Amino acid sequence: MGKWVGMSTLRHVPTTQPVSDHAAKRRADQAAPAVARTVLAVGTDDWAIEQSASTLEVAGHTVLRCHQPGEPAFPCNAFRADRVCPLDVGIDAVVTSRARPVDAPTAAETGVTCALRAGVPLIVNGMSRNSPFGDLAARVVDQGGDLAEAVEQTATRPSVIELGAQPSRSNQ
Repeated sequence: MGKWVGMSTLRHVPTTQPVSDHAAKRRADQAAPAVARTVLAVGTDDWAIEQSASTLEVAGHTVLRCHQPGEPAFPCNAFRADRVCPLDVGIDAVVTSRARPVDAPTAAETGVTCALRAGVPLIVNGMSRNSPFGDLAARVVDQGGDLAEAVEQTATRPSVIELGAQPSRSNQ
C-alpha cells in the first residue's frame, strides 16, 4: 500500500500507486502541472480520500490530511502533539471526496469547515447529490471528471465565501 513518512509534514509516500484511467491518461499527456498545489484531502470515506489523494499526487500536487487513513477523524492532526494541522502548513484548496450521497457533513469532512473559514476554495468531488457543500463549493467534479485539472484551475481563484460580511452577534 504505502508508508507514512515525516508525520509532521503529513505526507504519504505510496510504494504502489493505484491510478484511475483519467489519471493515467493525464500522466501520459503531461509531465507535471504548471504550478504544483498543496491540497487538503477530506471526504466521506477513507478509501475515497485516498483515491483522490493518489490522483492528485500522480498529477504532481502535494496532499495533506486532517487524519491519517484508518485513524479516527477526531482528534484531528491539529490536536495531536506529534502532528501539524494542514491549515498551519498552508493549503491552496480543499477537496472533499464524497463516496456517498449523504446530506450532512461527515466527521471526516470537518476540515472543509476549517478551510472555508480560512478562505480556502472548496472542490466537491464524486457524489455531489445531496451534498451540504453545494452552495459553498468553488467547483464540483462529478464522477469521471478531472480532479487534478479542477484543483489547478480552482486554487488560483479566491474562495467563494465572503468572510468579512458576517452577521453581528448580540448578547441576549
